Amino acid sequence: MSRTGSPRLAFNFMPVAFSAAKFEGGLVEFESSEQLNSLRAELAGTHVVSRSREGIACVPLSADADLRGTPTTFFTREFQPLTMRLVQEALLRLVLDWHYELRRHKPLTFVSRRPGRDLLAPILGARGLDMLQRLHVYPQYVLDSKVMGPSGRPGVVIGLKTRYEIDMTVAELLERGIDVNGLYVLAEDDTTPQLPHMDRYASRRTIGAIDSIDGCELVLRDAPSVARIEADRTWLECRRETFAMVLSTLAGADGTQIVKELEQATFDLLGALGRYHKTQELAGSLQRHCPLTIARDLTVTLEPPIGSDSEGARSVEWIRCDTPTFQFDQAGDKKERSVGRGLDAYGPFDAEFFARKNPRIAVVMPRQHKGIIENFMSKFLGGIPNGHTYNQGFARMYHLGNPHVTMFPFDGLPTDASAYRDACREALASGDIDLAFVFTSDAQKHLTGDASPYLVSKSTFMGQGVPVQEVRIETARLSKLADPLNSIALACYSKLGGIPFVIAAPRALAHELVIGIGSAHVNAGRLTPSERVVGITTVFNADGNYLLSNTSREADYKDYPRELLRSLTDCINDIKDRNAWQKGDEVRLVFHVFKPLKDIETTAVKQLVERLTSQYANVEFAFVHVSTEHEWVMFDRASTGTAGNRSQGQAKGYYVPHSGYAVPIGSREVLLATTGPWDMKNPLHGAPKPLSLKLHRESTFTDMEYLTRQAFRFTAMSWRRMYPSSKPVTISYSDLIADLLGHLRHVRNWNADIITTKLRSSRWFL
Repeated sequence: MSRTGSPRLAFNFMPVAFSAAKFEGGLVEFESSEQLNSLRAELAGTHVVSRSREGIACVPLSADADLRGTPTTFFTREFQPLTMRLVQEALLRLVLDWHYELRRHKPLTFVSRRPGRDLLAPILGARGLDMLQRLHVYPQYVLDSKVMGPSGRPGVVIGLKTRYEIDMTVAELLERGIDVNGLYVLAEDDTTPQLPHMDRYASRRTIGAIDSIDGCELVLRDAPSVARIEADRTWLECRRETFAMVLSTLAGADGTQIVKELEQATFDLLGALGRYHKTQELAGSLQRHCPLTIARDLTVTLEPPIGSDSEGARSVEWIRCDTPTFQFDQAGDKKERSVGRGLDAYGPFDAEFFARKNPRIAVVMPRQHKGIIENFMSKFLGGIPNGHTYNQGFARMYHLGNPHVTMFPFDGLPTDASAYRDACREALASGDIDLAFVFTSDAQKHLTGDASPYLVSKSTFMGQGVPVQEVRIETARLSKLADPLNSIALACYSKLGGIPFVIAAPRALAHELVIGIGSAHVNAGRLTPSERVVGITTVFNADGNYLLSNTSREADYKDYPRELLRSLTDCINDIKDRNAWQKGDEVRLVFHVFKPLKDIETTAVKQLVERLTSQYANVEFAFVHVSTEHEWVMFDRASTGTAGNRSQGQAKGYYVPHSGYAVPIGSREVLLATTGPWDMKNPLHGAPKPLSLKLHRESTFTDMEYLTRQAFRFTAMSWRRMYPSSKPVTISYSDLIADLLGHLRHVRNWNADIITTKLRSSRWFL
């Protein structure tokens, strides 16, 4: 990693300083969760009661509080989780003193509904729309204590998002003419005790989607606990798109403009610059109340957010990952920093030995869209004149001969899965097919199993070893097609078994395999019990180039440690024969996983390592948890965004760090920026989250800088789109595998074994 450039990185993180190195408390032997809860209830207000590695710690808050349990001296450095629990409890007391109600205790979450905080109110007030004053958009904050932060010190993360609220019941919305069919609704959860300090909205739970309306009652679907409920006892689930629909409908002619102004107001809060200033604002309020008493004779002071422009703020230590170089030939002579320019100039990596130079392509679509789709396929094959990024077309860009396209239109509704199945069978009966295009529509998105034209078509074609490229008719109608066609062409070549490009990477001394494990929840509805399906994909280092192997698997969550061991064993046996591994060689296994690993998973890998250790000189492994499920935000106060993409005078990506910046958190965690200003979708894109990379304690290979650099390269390795992904392909591909195969399970006659036979060389899941 190089230290080029001069960023001024900052975080939504306040380091803390303690007034003493130790504090006194008592230890009680842990017996049960009931005992722990009983102690917390008994000592509420006088002690902080927390589970620690030695038992239950009972820490008095004042000198006159009784000592409970065995007197114990706790040192802040040795008992960091306990110490930061004390900090979290002090923050809880402070927030309640500010008279906020809580959405959640862990992490500490609250909504600011004070005057002037509603983002929508000034927009409506300017138009005199008092009737809409029961629609609100408020800031929602999170305060989460961490034992380690970017400064190498413990501290507090300040999270921020928006909270959309509709105070009108569904009955009131129906009176105002709102179409609520298909929308999910909330109702009060009477089974959960409502604590005095909890947010009045916190007890509302999603109970189902509105299927129909019968008088004053709602008839629900996807409703595990209740089939019917009175409309005046429910509220709409306030997703952003639902809120925008209600707002625009109630506002009438002004609706579209109000929604646009609200989007700008939301961006002003959640964009990188706005989020930075809001973080500073809340941090200032917290600091003004410091020091906070967290134990008898122990206080804590919160420092300014790290890297901020506040006086006394600590600087951020960072490293910069080099931008990957793409390689387009085996000799390594044809290289480019841009995938598009490289393919235009050199063609694909395997152009000289790719076998399917004249692929046969079947196109299945509703007859009513035949003209639009013919035009789309013509542009796909031949390119768009003066289309800048897609002027060559699929055939020339990928050095093909003469792709042969046959259309299979069918009569019937675009949502008729049976009609799609019949058309797919007709295409298969016409002769050998290398690739199928299936045109679907947005109207099919909610359909699953045998009712889904997309899944039925996938199952029918893939069951005969034919990969499928789905295209929405809405995409085919776009006036600007260059970018979508580039991505579709890239995915199609990969599905045909081609290798569009590889990444030129340093050659490791060890034989290195990088294994991605992702997951997906598969269910018929949002509230029905879901299956947790795990996908496994392998990316390996061969002659210094990162290439995808042929291993693509899925397994039930409970079965995946066994499937992981089987898959790894097969993969290693295949690769060691192909690359002629020798007895004295070193082997390294790097795992990118979607969740923190448990003992049962590490045991599966250790079993494999034990087998390999008897065959090779040295076998080491690393488990890296890859996640964006966190509250961390990385800012760059030196970033002015991208030129030429401005919204109301502000550049796209202002205060957003460029991709590749990595900030260590201790020795086993790194925050990595993978979405820079150029990667953002539009000028109103919110502040992107960095990728969190956490190394498991059981890992024997512990070079986090090497692992971070490797993960960053894998974000650029995607053969699904022409631009980098926010996640490494090890994870994103595994998620795709799990999601698609999980849904195909519910289509009749689907046989998952086909992916390891006829589709073995295809990236069918892209």
